[in-house]
Amino acid sequence: MTTNNLNKTIGGVSKASDCREDAVMIFQGNANWEEYLTPAPLSIAFLGELVFISAKQDFSIKDGGPVDGFKFIKYPDSFRACLMQVCNSGWAAFNEAHKSMDKICLHTKNVPEYIKTAVKILLQDDDMLVQNFLPDTLESIDAISKDCVQLAKSVEERFLHVTDVISELLETCTSAKQQYGNRLEEVRRIMEEEKLKKDVLEEENKRVEKEMAKLDKQMEEANDNFQKAMTNIPSGWECIAMDFVDGMAKSVNSLLSLRVLKASEGGQQTIDALGNPTKSASNIFTKSPLLLKTAETLNSFIKYDEIQWSKITDIKTGQSNCKWLVNRIEEVINMIQDEDPSPEKKEVENLCEGFITICQHLEKLSTEGKKGKNKEIVKNIQQILLSTQKFDSASKKNTNAPAFPVNSPGMMKIQSGGSASQMATKNAHFCVEQMKIQLTQSRESYEKSLERNEKTKRKLTDCLIKMRNCEVKDINFETTIELLATGLQSMGRLQEKWRKMVQFFQMVSNIMDTCLKTSLNDFVKTASKPPPPNMKYSSKMFLKDMIYQQAFKASDIANMVNMISGTYTEISTLYLMDRVSSLGRLMTLDPEDPSFQRERNILATSCDNAAAEIQERVLENKEKYKAKTKARIEKIERELNAALPPPSEEERRETREIVAAGFEVAPEDEDQFY
Repeated sequence: MTTNNLNKTIGGVSKASDCREDAVMIFQGNANWEEYLTPAPLSIAFLGELVFISAKQDFSIKDGGPVDGFKFIKYPDSFRACLMQVCNSGWAAFNEAHKSMDKICLHTKNVPEYIKTAVKILLQDDDMLVQNFLPDTLESIDAISKDCVQLAKSVEERFLHVTDVISELLETCTSAKQQYGNRLEEVRRIMEEEKLKKDVLEEENKRVEKEMAKLDKQMEEANDNFQKAMTNIPSGWECIAMDFVDGMAKSVNSLLSLRVLKASEGGQQTIDALGNPTKSASNIFTKSPLLLKTAETLNSFIKYDEIQWSKITDIKTGQSNCKWLVNRIEEVINMIQDEDPSPEKKEVENLCEGFITICQHLEKLSTEGKKGKNKEIVKNIQQILLSTQKFDSASKKNTNAPAFPVNSPGMMKIQSGGSASQMATKNAHFCVEQMKIQLTQSRESYEKSLERNEKTKRKLTDCLIKMRNCEVKDINFETTIELLATGLQSMGRLQEKWRKMVQFFQMVSNIMDTCLKTSLNDFVKTASKPPPPNMKYSSKMFLKDMIYQQAFKASDIANMVNMISGTYTEISTLYLMDRVSSLGRLMTLDPEDPSFQRERNILATSCDNAAAEIQERVLENKEKYKAKTKARIEKIERELNAALPPPSEEERRETREIVAAGFEVAPEDEDQFY
């Protein structure tokens, strides 16, 4: 099989549309947006019960107010008025959410067309066309993302206001009613958890913004490292150099995938830990593609357990060309030196030291003319390849970068000819195993999040049932604040999801800024430079590919948000807005009016029905998701395995063990991937 045919086969399972679907599936597994939808009807029902509770005898809460005065409560003289303020705020939040989601859906629908235009421009061999027309296209995407940031922020602020009002009301009530003693401890615990969640989300938001601020620098580093890599390429190493360029492109892909992960999942992981944050994926992991290419390059020097010195020795001087490899590894070390200490950083440093030691050993043997079998160095190379493959699998797990990333146009154009090496074939099998586990783990994560969501829903439902069984005369202060505390949790979850939506669009905006300010500027500076001798791939082609990677990732995010916003708008139209309108009618009725109880019952029943119908949809989506991940795995296996020579049973077992170790999957669970 030729290299060209192998690349075509891999390209057949990693088209832009396939990669976009992969991104959606991996994203959905790690950021379950059904958690966004299912609390909504029950939150509306909660607001309806507050209206019912407000019919009870009124009293003042002013005496238990904060020392520095009320910040959110408008009417402390009337507890009933405070409850109605919560209801009004919730009603306004749901209305704002519906309108904003609809606008976001329409906005994000336009992004794919702008991306198509950008790709058409990038594929033209006309530098002036790129410089003159591409900025307008990218600025259009940037304008959409900035509009969506404002839309998402406005809704986040609405839900945040609801939680602020409830929190201040609860704090005041629990302070004023100390006689309830231990009965209020659970409510106080809930309040502390919600406050902690809010603080954690704030910190998470700052951290994501800080990470995104590094993007310009990291893109500049990618260009600088490309320029260095293309300088003084050893004679005959053009293909090896292109492998490293491919590794750089995949590092950028991992970097952008990591940003998506941090915006979609990082904060939720931290919240779940309640102040004991789970370790977020590190920038260190994004260097794994470069390390893997280094290990594969060294392994390509081995044939029949012997070093093929003709591949690494300069014909004219007789010296080893490994110095070029050492320089590439030293660049990786420089890239991670400012990162905080971590096990991942230590692992990468150890791998880099191992690479340098092997290269220096090869250089020494070459200089001294000791070119025998050298079984020890062959063993070291094979061992470091295994370690690097494990680290790469851990990287895929921690960054959500797909095993088969989208192919850049420039790279695809020059990857052709020659026979596919044994290493390239083995690596294709390796990627198949990675993708299988990646999609399977995403499916498992998705199912677990649905289970968590179901438990939360049951808790809120139980509280609502308890309230609905009460008559007005039975309602006491304790049941009121219990319902308020549960409502605080429910509204808090909705606000968390909107904060994530804000982060998504801030990320798109940052990526576009980097495209416009850094990548395009670098393109203008280097477009006139000729490619290195014997190289078809120039600096301008590399920068075009980097711009493509960034634009494609922005399109990925927009596509995912379009899916979320479209689903929310549909669900809201069918199941939420009528209930929100009914809540508005309930708030205008006099509690003494006979129709008040009837309207309350209608709202409660319709919210229950909406929750049940949404749950039915969630279960349908779960089955569709399982079917899609299974079909994707089968397609990858079918098309690649049909084109590739089958691995031996030993090679197959070894590959599974390496990937399983990186993804932290027990070897005995391997059958779940088939």
